[in-house]
Amino acid sequence: MKFRLLASLLLVTIFSIRCATTSSTSDTKVLRKIPREERIALMVINFKNTTLKDKADKYQPWEFGIPSMIMTDLESIGLFNILSWERLKDVAEQLKLQHIGMVDEKDAVEIGKIAAARYLLAGNFMVMGGTLRIESKVFSVETGVQLGASAVKGKAGRFFELEKELVIEMTSYLGAILTSEEKTQIAENIETKSMYASLNNYAGEIALIKADSFKVQGKKDNAEKLMKQARARFEKALKYDPGYERAKKNLASLTMAIPMTL
Repeated sequence: MKFRLLASLLLVTIFSIRCATTSSTSDTKVLRKIPREERIALMVINFKNTTLKDKADKYQPWEFGIPSMIMTDLESIGLFNILSWERLKDVAEQLKLQHIGMVDEKDAVEIGKIAAARYLLAGNFMVMGGTLRIESKVFSVETGVQLGASAVKGKAGRFFELEKELVIEMTSYLGAILTSEEKTQIAENIETKSMYASLNNYAGEIALIKADSFKVQGKKDNAEKLMKQARARFEKALKYDPGYERAKKNLASLTMAIPMTL
């Protein structure tokens, strides 16, 4: 069980690195000029999808998408170091990275201690009747104590605004009181306003994570199949939002990585 939880968490970490290389984190203006070595170590784990079964699959990509957007915004503040793959490399080398699933908060806190994180951010979301509710909790890794919790609610099509509201609310529990200017800049840094573009893009990123896992296992055919699926998802995302930079970068990166005949 512990093996599975570790593998799940590490897949989230891989996903966070993919986010950093394919999203706008490197292009986004950092709000505070704090040296990297002085920033606070923060671990963000995947958000549990509690949507009812008949609709759950549709919104499953947001288990990774919502924390990805949160990580992008938190990184842009310039106060936090989002835990990287390199930070957990020694643990990762001992794992096969086969599972993608939820990580229990108690176990995640223990892993956070190993990785020298100060805070852990976890959460869940649900879509019901066209309404999206996102809940998030912040834990002190040192004590395991919950420091605060927040929740936002609104039309699912406003996901990009709801995520910003949550980030701004949660930062106070993370020791970052944002100025009005900083709140405005975070609110304006939007990946896409298209719900379907977002869901398809993150479905593609999940497919790539699974493909990476199959590559590690030497299962080339399985990996190539998933890479095809990822490409189709990125292309579909761009049909919904042709200006979606994250999906563009994902597709370009995938095109360079695999032959066009796939």
